[in-house]
Amino acid sequence: MSAARAPRRPAVARRVAVPVAVAGWAAAAVAWRRYLASLAPELGGEPMRATTDDGWHLGMSRYRVPAGTERRGVVVAGHGFAGTSLIWDLAPSVSLARYLAVAGWEFFSVDLRGRGSSWPVGGPSPRLQWSFDDLVDHDLPTAVAAACDAAEVDRACVVGLEMSGQALYAALADGTVPQVCAGVTLGAPAVTPPGALVPGVTSSPQLRMGGRVLLRPGARHAGPVLALLRSQQLASSFRPELVDPLVPARYLRHGVPDESVVLADQFADWVEHATMRSLDHRRVWSDRLGDVDVPLLLLAGAADLQRPPDAVRATAEALGSAEARFRELGVSGGLPADHGHDDVVGARTAPRDVYPLVLDWLDRHG
Repeated sequence: MSAARAPRRPAVARRVAVPVAVAGWAAAAVAWRRYLASLAPELGGEPMRATTDDGWHLGMSRYRVPAGTERRGVVVAGHGFAGTSLIWDLAPSVSLARYLAVAGWEFFSVDLRGRGSSWPVGGPSPRLQWSFDDLVDHDLPTAVAAACDAAEVDRACVVGLEMSGQALYAALADGTVPQVCAGVTLGAPAVTPPGALVPGVTSSPQLRMGGRVLLRPGARHAGPVLALLRSQQLASSFRPELVDPLVPARYLRHGVPDESVVLADQFADWVEHATMRSLDHRRVWSDRLGDVDVPLLLLAGAADLQRPPDAVRATAEALGSAEARFRELGVSGGLPADHGHDDVVGARTAPRDVYPLVLDWLDRHG
């Protein structure tokens, strides 16, 4: 009888195993959907819009100073290449926007053209291109003027991460932002060395289609997985050991857009020729840093793989302002760890290690 029953055991096992596996997969799928849902941004600003003189509508967010707190000034903040304004408000506990607003600095973040809601009438289209020149001539001046108008002030400070910091140097040299009285840049060298790992420019992903460098698909789908695994593949943006996984996961899923091929090629030209210049090469901003005379604090992560700190230091030394200072964010600068690129604002320790440096500079010079 035992021999007759033996063949029935695998069938019984299969009947049990299949439902268990299905239930496991279903539970995993539910958990994954919940994880992705938890990555939805928790933005604290009020949406507003400003229109450039060439017809692009720029999405902005306004973070007001709390009632009962004296307003110290106004800040306009711009993001980096293939980035968005989400970088300033990654989570309630890691938000330079909220930190400065609570401290008395009314904060306006801007999405530069080609991302979020920042498009001309008709919205996104493959035929639309933009360059760094557009940021200098149109976007940054428009954002600063809109913030000053909304806050009813004559002057403002600018905080620029990487590309926006570079745009600030160029705009100050060209005189397109006369309302700017001081600024802080983070990871923003005028000249980026060829060994730097700039996604979409000197390092992958570099796939192109429809006039765009395709950065969003990989960031949106693979980013949350890599962040959860604390993968070192993210180290060129967020050093995994310095951030809570939610922070890079949220930014990669919701804060990384596809970028203009014209802008990417312009940046590649800069790296190849060790310069920072306009599309037509008539304006060489890296040769005119001496024309910049407003107080600027240049911060750079000691372990920044995208924009190495030595390049930022060289930029600070070339500025014409008597109040231009460089600070390396790392152990050598008195911090507990060496910061990378985006984690200068997204690290769990940034609110106590980095944000106070920005606030102190604004209080003294803005």
